[in-house]
Amino acid sequence: MGCNQSAPRGGEGPGTIGNAETATGLGTTPIRISFNGKQSASLAPKAAVRDSVQDIGEKSAPKGDNNGKGHGSISSKDGSERTSASKHANTDTRAAQGPHGSSSNLPAAGNGASAPNTASASHTTSPQPPKAGSMDIHSNRSSFAAEGIPAGSKLAVARASGSARRSVEDVGAGAVGGGRLPPALEAARSSQQARLSSIQAADVMGVGGEKPAGVPARPHVAAFDPLPGYSPPAPLAAHYPLLGALPPDTPVPMDVLARLWRAGQPAEALEVARGLAAAGVLRLAALDDGSQWALPSPQHVAHAAAAWPGVVVAVHGQILDSYCKGGAVALDSLRDDGYIIQALSHHLVGCGRLEALRRLLMNPGWLEAKLHAYGVGAVVRDFRRYLQDAEADAAPSGPGNGSPTSGGSSAAGEVKLLLQAFQLSLGAAMEHPTARMMREQMLARLMAVAAGGRLKEWYDEQTAKCAAEGMLAVNSRLLHLMPRSPSLAQAGGVQRMTLRGHTAPVTRVAIAPNCIEVVTISEDGTAQVWDMNIGDCVMQLARDAPLTAVGLTPDSASAVVAAADGTAAVWSLATGQVTHTLSGHTAKINALAIDKQGIRVVTASDDHTARVWNLADGSCEAVLQGHGGNAGVQGAVLDVAVCADGTLAATVSDDFSCRVWDLDEDGEELQVLEGHGGWVVSAAFVGTTHRLVTASHDCTARIWNAHKGRLLFVLSGHTGRLNRVSVDPGGSWAVTASDDGSARVWDCETGQLKQVLEGAHNAHVTDAAITRDCSKVISVAGDGSGAVWDLASGRREALLEGHTGEVRAVVLTQRGRFAVTAGEDGTARVWDLAAEALVAPPCHSGRVTALSTLPDGQLVVSAGEDGCVFLWDPVEGVCLKRMAGHQVGVRFMRVSADGALVLTGSGDRQISRWNWGEYSAAASVAGHRRSMERRELILHTLHTATGSAGSRSLAGLTAGGTSVGQPGSELGMGLGDRATNSTIATTPGGGRTPGTGRNSEEDTLAALEDSCRDGDSGPPPSVPNTASGGTPRVAAAEPAGASAATAPATADSLPVLGSPPVSTPASALGVGMGHSGLGAAALAAAGGTPPLLPLAATAAARATLLDLCAGVTADPLRASMPAQQGSRVKHMAFDAACTTAAVLLFDSTVSVWDVTSGRCTAQLIKRGERDASRTHSGGVNAVYLMRDARTAVTISKDQTARIWDVPTASTRFVVEGHTDGLVAADISADEALLATAAYDKTVRVTRMATGAAVAVLDHPQPPTAVSFSPNCHHMAVALEDHSVVVWDLVGRCCLPALDAHKAALSVLTWSPDSRFLLTAGADCTARLWRAEDGRQQAFFMADSAITAACFAGAPVADIVVAGDSAGAVHFLDWAEELQG
Repeated sequence: MGCNQSAPRGGEGPGTIGNAETATGLGTTPIRISFNGKQSASLAPKAAVRDSVQDIGEKSAPKGDNNGKGHGSISSKDGSERTSASKHANTDTRAAQGPHGSSSNLPAAGNGASAPNTASASHTTSPQPPKAGSMDIHSNRSSFAAEGIPAGSKLAVARASGSARRSVEDVGAGAVGGGRLPPALEAARSSQQARLSSIQAADVMGVGGEKPAGVPARPHVAAFDPLPGYSPPAPLAAHYPLLGALPPDTPVPMDVLARLWRAGQPAEALEVARGLAAAGVLRLAALDDGSQWALPSPQHVAHAAAAWPGVVVAVHGQILDSYCKGGAVALDSLRDDGYIIQALSHHLVGCGRLEALRRLLMNPGWLEAKLHAYGVGAVVRDFRRYLQDAEADAAPSGPGNGSPTSGGSSAAGEVKLLLQAFQLSLGAAMEHPTARMMREQMLARLMAVAAGGRLKEWYDEQTAKCAAEGMLAVNSRLLHLMPRSPSLAQAGGVQRMTLRGHTAPVTRVAIAPNCIEVVTISEDGTAQVWDMNIGDCVMQLARDAPLTAVGLTPDSASAVVAAADGTAAVWSLATGQVTHTLSGHTAKINALAIDKQGIRVVTASDDHTARVWNLADGSCEAVLQGHGGNAGVQGAVLDVAVCADGTLAATVSDDFSCRVWDLDEDGEELQVLEGHGGWVVSAAFVGTTHRLVTASHDCTARIWNAHKGRLLFVLSGHTGRLNRVSVDPGGSWAVTASDDGSARVWDCETGQLKQVLEGAHNAHVTDAAITRDCSKVISVAGDGSGAVWDLASGRREALLEGHTGEVRAVVLTQRGRFAVTAGEDGTARVWDLAAEALVAPPCHSGRVTALSTLPDGQLVVSAGEDGCVFLWDPVEGVCLKRMAGHQVGVRFMRVSADGALVLTGSGDRQISRWNWGEYSAAASVAGHRRSMERRELILHTLHTATGSAGSRSLAGLTAGGTSVGQPGSELGMGLGDRATNSTIATTPGGGRTPGTGRNSEEDTLAALEDSCRDGDSGPPPSVPNTASGGTPRVAAAEPAGASAATAPATADSLPVLGSPPVSTPASALGVGMGHSGLGAAALAAAGGTPPLLPLAATAAARATLLDLCAGVTADPLRASMPAQQGSRVKHMAFDAACTTAAVLLFDSTVSVWDVTSGRCTAQLIKRGERDASRTHSGGVNAVYLMRDARTAVTISKDQTARIWDVPTASTRFVVEGHTDGLVAADISADEALLATAAYDKTVRVTRMATGAAVAVLDHPQPPTAVSFSPNCHHMAVALEDHSVVVWDLVGRCCLPALDAHKAALSVLTWSPDSRFLLTAGADCTARLWRAEDGRQQAFFMADSAITAACFAGAPVADIVVAGDSAGAVHFLDWAEELQG
């Protein structure tokens, strides 16, 4: 079981560790058990978290020199090795493409003729070795690893070895012992092989890299004819026009050409293809698996589409019909042959079936499968193809398309929302490529939209599918939990994308002038290029030092990246090559500036110099020396700016000065601008003039005539030091960002103050920017927030929330539509400044520090860094009460055993006592009625679901499109089969055509029918209801008055009690989606009340609980021990009655207090006391208090723990044996055992009653936290490498390491029934593990690091509550049926 015992048990039987009564037979010799690291190799340090599609099954390459330059290496996002075929295309595709996206290796066509490249009849292209010195760079979006095949699988290894065919055969042989595979597995193998071949063909033909981000021309309308007058050879005249239906830059397998030309056999199509290849119309490639692929020339494709438009439109439809077999196969069930899934949207748009494409794009399962098969770009291009045509045809679609009566613009708006939800969900989906979670993530980000009435029917149907899939696949795959309120970033709001990939703070961000590429740099030593249109990382540069500055040339062709080691690199964004390394500085480079002509770059360094470099050859033209003078104590150059005409540069320094240099005269010093009384930290030229604005730590900014050295204006008014100054592109306004929490806008012409922008940030403002049209100002701050301001009025228009930690920079696109922010949390975020800001649900202003459930499970209390305490209804995710009880952040909290009292403590020694008893009574009344209503809803849901098999589809169950229990359900037969969810129109008219065979949704219904039929003799099975409360049980028949129509909904429209009312319509908030599980689609199909009820219809139902709580007039804050001066609190502990507190200060004093009277009842350790005979001889790290407050435990750096008798303030026992400082401890629920964890990699288990050692548990890494299960049968230990070891204390063994987390853990807690362990941490995930076998049952990924979590719900804990570092509280549906 992964552990070794190093000491005999002494004859004791099972249970000696976990049971205090039977443990007495152990004597004085503890058992020593070691975790067997060999069994779980996952305990090795994990690789950095990447948001790349290439992280699956491929090994990261170490950083190395770049062609001998010694300062960096170019790699794909994870630096993975590529096959020989991929290395053939070793540069970014943009360098290999012509002006219209064609490959530069394609034969040219002109004057009506085209010459082939070689004399070969077949023109077969074979892989070529990489050129010497070439860089291994390719796009993530063509990576085989995007398929989502589990790491370590033979298929993934096969691509690395270049032998995919043999690998697939090996998988088949291994699966059935050398025999024939079952049909499902055979289909899965065939689809995976086809995708392998497609990607290899693209690489061989030079189109395996990134495709253009823009939308291609509408397939059925040629934008131009590149070959006017060209006529194909007479024998091929009948075949040539049909090529106009093929998508450009997409390899086509020979069997597709056989469909296109209606050839009887692929061999016949091959002969035709060879003839076209000889004419230069296409190229052929033979792969190592024996398959033949063709790549038509984009020029010839465009010519055929322009010359024969009617034929091409018909061919689009014929291709689709051949795949769909006349409508017998749904579009989302098509098997992937390496071509059709990539080209499906192209053909649908080409024949005008926009409604069919819309339905396909509204299938999250299909989107997820294509994402992991072909990457982000392929999916986003499908959305754009639809939107381009739908917006062009804004009028209502005609009946020929089988469209609904809604107008095209409305449908396009819904698809835009889905695209935004998809892009917001990308980070989570890409980090978990083997987990099916896209539907849940998208639904969680569309809650506010659905609450407002948009996409409502779709939302109800999809949530029903989530519920059905979760119930039927609970033990077959990992589940993603659904939040009950819109706690994740919402589509339709300001935030558009989160760019995840860096493993350290993002220091700077730059947007290319073409507004397509975004370059982020980080302290992790990497620079990443992101495609703004799709949110995907397309290129990465790895350096040997943290990166500090970045700039982009005016033509968007190159980026200059500077590092802390004093070097900079000129990086070609077209080829991925480092073209020049700029070496010369002897200290960190702080800033750089590129002139608007793209000729020079100026770098500013801590070595007291700035240097001027020629971008063409990388030579140093001048060294700008002068800062610091002769003393040399100060003089670090902190920022640099270059004027619009490129003639002047200005550098600012910590020597309180700014210096102006003439770049045309070899860097001659023109002026020294003195007058500031502190460090000058930022500079910016004004428009196209030589005016210069400088910002200083002396709380002022100054406007100068840089050429003449004359001071024009002093901009005073800030009360804190200035961090940044920015000027709008036109030179009208300057904005300064200050430590005083405000930004100020100044008139550059007069020096007058225009606006004071304050009230949005609770920390220093780090950066600010003004849009090109001077209508908006965007500011960012150290508290992780950003704000959008109206420049004319100074009014705040939107708050940009999502970052955790300081936001270090903000940049704007040229038109000012989008802003990109760089955060200390390792992410960059894209914000749509034109979007309407949604009203966010209540949340803490800062990290959630504590979460606790009242004993009845019907109320949850949260505390945060903002000093506030929130009371929540976990069923609906609604905040019932908000109280400000502390001046500083709350760090400690405990709920009393009877649930009436809650104690909270903060670092300033304040302890507040809250009484929630009356609120608990109100929740109990509402909870009883809610459970009655829900049971009725469940009965109605089951009856409706089992009776509507022929009229409404519910869900696609498995990855293979097969029913539960069939072979191959985990591998998947093909792309569409992986997530079949609905029948999509495939007829020319776009109407729904019934299939002749049973699809996966009918299998789902059959499973539901069977489960209900099996339960005919007893109560029907309950059905999980995501986003609705209570435990889904079925009991006796309910009274006639109980109706599903009165199911409770949310209280999002009402103001939070204790806070000012909100005037925003409730539909904009969307908190709590009511009953949105399986009953959603079932009730809608039956004509019943939909689960997402209109706000007016549910006012009475939702107001009940709030009215009951509002009727409580007593202030819950009953007493408070005031804050005290002196040493701050290091740790606190409270007793079960919440009347006593043990307080540990940073000076290691430990005291016990009566909270009611505020009196100190015992002083366990006095200040400065270090007598080892009575107390600890080293610093104390934590204190723990038993339920009756008569016993306390302290752990210390002196390698011991002490068990104290509180009334006498004396030590009862000393726990010895550790060889390093103690870091954590826990007391079992029965208070019989104490577990202490130390840096010596051990956890010692000790009897509280006698102080005798019970066991010593060894680990491969130092532990950071330890937690007993409530039944005392298990103990979880979190380790420094982010893994968790679960010990079976009864069986004296351990489970294999739980190693799914990729960052430090902050949560280690057990479910009340001890069946599940909940872990969560800085990787933004919460994970639920089964205690019996360590299998991961479910998980949830938030937008920010999860900092606190607990279980809620009654009578069974069916809700997981998680708080994150951004202040959001997530209520996750953990229905009993999902628990297995």
